[in-house]
Amino acid sequence: MRRVGWTLMAGLLATGALTDCARQVDDPDNPPRLGHWRDETRAIGVTLDDRSVPLEDVPPGLHAQLAQATWTEELCGEPRLRNRDEATRLIAARLPDCSVEEWTLEGHSVSGLARCAPRTWGATAVTPTVRVEDAMGATYIRLDIQSIARIPEPSGNTHSAVIRLRRTIERTGNC
Repeated sequence: MRRVGWTLMAGLLATGALTDCARQVDDPDNPPRLGHWRDETRAIGVTLDDRSVPLEDVPPGLHAQLAQATWTEELCGEPRLRNRDEATRLIAARLPDCSVEEWTLEGHSVSGLARCAPRTWGATAVTPTVRVEDAMGATYIRLDIQSIARIPEPSGNTHSAVIRLRRTIERTGNC
């Protein structure tokens, strides 16, 4: 399964792309300030069939997915929360088999739920669901992402895999 199958483009769901500082004017209605930001996403937990699994002990295929979902980037701009319409358009453009079912933007936080059509992972059809919780201030954004996959067996039993990611975006200075 591609990285986007698990993370559902974590950056698309909650924060706008950080751009260069050509604009040079901070939006006073947007809590995060214009500046230089460090953007990091990392796995913080895995649960298989309701049992927590230490990150170092996850199965090899899943370990590869976790490695693909881990990244760090340095950017300059002004991140912002996305409204439902923007998030829906971006997801539809990049992941046409996924849709936003819930999106609540209240003050300085957002919560959302997106579901995707079944995807093939090896010989199995996996149906991912992604839940997002976000909080922000002038110098930080914290986005907690849970990618939940139901994995059916030919016997009719279903397994579950939950990958918890945290995206932390911290302002490190001016552009």
